[in-house]
Amino acid sequence: MINYSELCSLFEKIESIQSRNEMSDELAAFLKKCNSEEVEIISYMIQGRVAPMFVKSEFNYSEKSLINLLKQYTSEDIAAKRRSSGDIGDTIFEIWKEYTEKGKSLKVKEIYEVLWEIVNTSGNGSVSRKNKTILNCLKKLNPLESKYFVRTVCGDLRLGLSVRSLLDVFSISKVGDKSLKEELERAYGVCSDIGYVGKKVFEADYEGIGDSLSMITTIPGNPILSRLVQRVASFDELKERFKEEVLLQPKFDGLRCQIHKWKGEPISQKEYNSIWREYIKDGEEQSQDLFKKDSSSVHVKLFTRNLEDVTEMFPEIVDSAREMNMDSFVMDSEIVGWDYKKNTFLSYQETMQRRRKYSVESMKGDIPVRAFAFDLLYLKGESLIKRNTKKRVEFLEELLHDTQSHTQRGIVLAESKVFSEKEDIKGYFNKCVQEGLEGIIVKQLEGEYCPGDRNYEWVKIKKSIDENLVDTIDMVVVGYFKGSGRRASFGLGAILGAIRNEEEDTFDAICKIGTGMRDKQLEEMNSKLSEIAVERQPKDVRVYDILKPDIWVSSKYVITVDADEITKNISKNDIQIGEGLSLRFPRLVEFGRDKGIEDITTVQELVDMYEMRKQ
Repeated sequence: MINYSELCSLFEKIESIQSRNEMSDELAAFLKKCNSEEVEIISYMIQGRVAPMFVKSEFNYSEKSLINLLKQYTSEDIAAKRRSSGDIGDTIFEIWKEYTEKGKSLKVKEIYEVLWEIVNTSGNGSVSRKNKTILNCLKKLNPLESKYFVRTVCGDLRLGLSVRSLLDVFSISKVGDKSLKEELERAYGVCSDIGYVGKKVFEADYEGIGDSLSMITTIPGNPILSRLVQRVASFDELKERFKEEVLLQPKFDGLRCQIHKWKGEPISQKEYNSIWREYIKDGEEQSQDLFKKDSSSVHVKLFTRNLEDVTEMFPEIVDSAREMNMDSFVMDSEIVGWDYKKNTFLSYQETMQRRRKYSVESMKGDIPVRAFAFDLLYLKGESLIKRNTKKRVEFLEELLHDTQSHTQRGIVLAESKVFSEKEDIKGYFNKCVQEGLEGIIVKQLEGEYCPGDRNYEWVKIKKSIDENLVDTIDMVVVGYFKGSGRRASFGLGAILGAIRNEEEDTFDAICKIGTGMRDKQLEEMNSKLSEIAVERQPKDVRVYDILKPDIWVSSKYVITVDADEITKNISKNDIQIGEGLSLRFPRLVEFGRDKGIEDITTVQELVDMYEMRKQ
């Protein structure tokens, strides 16, 4: 059994390593010493969690609460030390040797159980009960263990290891290289549970790994990673890429949403024995109805592309799914605000106001929504992701054939058209734009639904196609600048945006964004970003010295940016960060986009966009 102290020593070592390959090798070597259950637990803990993203299992405990707790226990000025160190973990590490009670080291699983106890503490007086649990645990931990324990509970572990990094680690640990990458990505794509994938890999012997991974399949209640789309620069390029008939669907400007419905317990869930199921409290909100065994009960769950459970935010979508005459399905859809009086779309900004946990009923009346279903991934106990796109859409049309009325609320069928001629495609594009849509999605008729993948079988044409960038760019904020003049009063004058470098597994900072921000937005961004400020440049972030910000932050908030053009820097640097590309006159379109940091624009995508415009 692995001690928590061993895991924390590994974390400390990983923090000191700059090379991504070295980090992977260290973690792979460590996991070889673990049993499959420990691999599962550690996979969640490396992400700062106790369960997959789609399970509501947040600690809901802040640094402020921890500082207030320790004020009562020690004579140290915890707040001042925190300000000085820049990190709550380093603060505890510095002071805790005087307060720890000597004893045997706790096992990794024992810490996991304590973390679940914190997660499951809710209701009146929950903070004081969490305080008691946390303090009792801290007394048993040495300074290094305490450092990573409080970082975990306060939501900022700072290891910089992504899910993709972990998949590589699983492969290296079992076969010595990354040759299992494709099989691992497929398995994770259909279940979105990194711990479960790790467990299945380490349960299997060398010869049986492929079979073990192939058994991981679609299960209602487990979101499938959303398939992504590529860009093209023109209708001429579209014609070059698609020689045959294509499927056209509207491109909505809303919230990507997977709709899951099932009755009782799906057969495949009996084999899905992930450890976190043991700790979910029956009857509590956290249970999510995911694994109740009442054969008569009907369950509906809604998940965003970021694997967030938003079921409670859209009751009309849930009601619509429940009323449908089908016991089990998984649909891919886009939730969009809808004006029933004018029979037209509401703006994206209005739609996003529905993403709230409180006052849902009043917002439901003020901003009604519809879920436009455009793909079907599971039906009546069978996964459809290996079926051709054309066949999946036919199944969907059969299921939703009576939901195209303008008065239909909840789930409706998105329009699908099949064309081959360029002029017909362009005509449909113009029609969609005139109706207030973003453009169209063009899909190859043949081909599977590839979870989390992005290729030229699905492409988008947006109304910005005739503009300089072809499309907007999604970035992650990795730092901010304090600003000068009037903006100095807001504490923030500009932000530093980065794109994802898949080859290096880094975030490459390419531009400073200081326009497109209102005063109120500057205040809100400063408030949110200051909470995730870090003392040093994160090791998974690369940036030229000229762009280094005043304050570094953890990679959390995704933004959408527009610009006049993509430019190529003439640089003598040995390392070409972001392939030497930057944005000319970048403007903030949206802060806090509903995307995971792994779904932001990649370096290769930006290179493609640059080449498109050159041509």
